Amino acid sequence: MQKILLIGDLQQLQENIGELLLLHQYEVVLAPNGKTGITMAKEQHPDMILCEMNMKGIDGLGVLGSIRKDPLLEKVPVIFLADKYNARLFRAAMNQGADDCLIRPFSNNDLLLTVENRLQRYQYQTALPMPGHSPEQDHDLKRMIREFTENRNTMRLAPYETIYKEGGTPRYLYYILEGKVKTVKTHEDGKDLVIGLYKKGDFFGYVAMLEETPYKATAIVMEAAEIVLIPRKDAEEIFNRTPYIITRFVRMLAQHLTEKEERLVGIAYDTLRKKVASALVHLRNKYQQPEVEKFVINISREELATVAGTATESLIRTLSDFKNEKLIAIRNGSITLLDAGKLEDIAFR
Repeated sequence: MQKILLIGDLQQLQENIGELLLLHQYEVVLAPNGKTGITMAKEQHPDMILCEMNMKGIDGLGVLGSIRKDPLLEKVPVIFLADKYNARLFRAAMNQGADDCLIRPFSNNDLLLTVENRLQRYQYQTALPMPGHSPEQDHDLKRMIREFTENRNTMRLAPYETIYKEGGTPRYLYYILEGKVKTVKTHEDGKDLVIGLYKKGDFFGYVAMLEETPYKATAIVMEAAEIVLIPRKDAEEIFNRTPYIITRFVRMLAQHLTEKEERLVGIAYDTLRKKVASALVHLRNKYQQPEVEKFVINISREELATVAGTATESLIRTLSDFKNEKLIAIRNGSITLLDAGKLEDIAFR
């Protein structure tokens, strides 16, 4: 029996969807909110997740971000449920790895067909072995990470220290054990734009290595970090020996490029409020821990301005507006997202 996890308002989901799925011989597991849903997904390992897009606390995008970072859940189909259509919000969901979005009202037949089709595709994908690897190895990304990172030299860096500079020659592949890192592109007029954000468990510096080009951005520590140094020669040997691993990095590269394209379009054409809201939501999606309900980040206004792609003075004025609207709280330099849902509405409207 295939297991489906429903995340959202329990009464509505149970009455409208849960009972229907039970009647069609699916096992149904319920979670009342995003935080519980993430925990249950990691414990129950469902075959599919149906999740409300808008929830208090950790919303649908937050759930999706956490699910897609888990090696055992990264391919599990995630279908969002929403009360209205929002083109930019849904595009962001698809770019993060959502499989489908259903807009109420939808028929029982539409729901069942969507569930059946996505489950069939998931079964087909998980049944296909990758070249040179068993299915068990294909799903064990921890084994890949161990092969890359065990018995390597590491370095500890303080905030604002530079790891490598734009134009430099790639010597290492990097893996973050602790801390946060950003990659920054500098324009000829001296202005910086953050084009990549990385956290614990992320690889970075692989784009230039795969392209065999100099670094196209500068990597800077945002929060005290410990980083594994994987010599380029060793990384290339592992790539050549294990096609599965190079496939994983190409997939990560494609995801990062899509994310950057979305952000650059927003920076070019969005209003100031949209830019700042998008930057806050982007940071939340990247760095929020599943067990924490309200996202808090300690980031300088200059750094946040480079993420949003705007002037520091304009950013500060907009943050003040958001604070007055009770969308965020600011204390000792830290920013707390009080109403992530409304910030998403601004960002993706």
